[in-house]
Amino acid sequence: RPATGLPGAFNGLLVTRFALQPIVATLVLYIAGRGIAQVISGGQLINFTQASFTALGSARVLGISVQVLIMLVLLAAAVFVLTRTLFGRYVIAVGGNPEAARLSGVPVDRIRMLVYVISGLLAGLAGLIVIAINTSSDSNLVGQNMELDAIAAVAVGGTALNGGRVTMVGTLIGALFIQLLRYTLLVKGVPDAAAIVIKAAVIIVAVALQYRRR
Repeated sequence: RPATGLPGAFNGLLVTRFALQPIVATLVLYIAGRGIAQVISGGQLINFTQASFTALGSARVLGISVQVLIMLVLLAAAVFVLTRTLFGRYVIAVGGNPEAARLSGVPVDRIRMLVYVISGLLAGLAGLIVIAINTSSDSNLVGQNMELDAIAAVAVGGTALNGGRVTMVGTLIGALFIQLLRYTLLVKGVPDAAAIVIKAAVIIVAVALQYRRR
């Protein structure tokens, strides 16, 4: 929903105006957002039965899941923006070296704010898809540990976590790898707690390889 851009804007405000570390600002919003959701829902499981909404999680077009089509559209849009537009070049420049970008005339704070708003919108879309798949929403569990999967997908995909280099196709491959790892561990009967540790180890190895290449 468009309203999910507001938390993203709030996150961006914490980073650009109050100079909070991005990871700290994100954790603040993560904890506060889950708390607000629990207050609104009363901590209860909320069911959704409207067919037009649940189709987001179950519908198929020409035999292809609508979720896959949404992913491909967003992937193509992201690749185009990052490689063919001035905004995309600004994003990479700010991620790589914000001070150098500022000295080059890039509106660093504005770019950061826009990126956080876009991130909020995409997170909202992802949340809607998860809820549509489950046909219910549990504010205690929705999105839990997904942040680890997101970081792992980016790291494994080859995007530099310290900025300056991004590969959307690599991130897609990283996401597919993390999902394959997740379901492999599930099939093998590995407990969730141990699976989280394994995914954390994957992130450490991927980041270590990045720094070694540098």
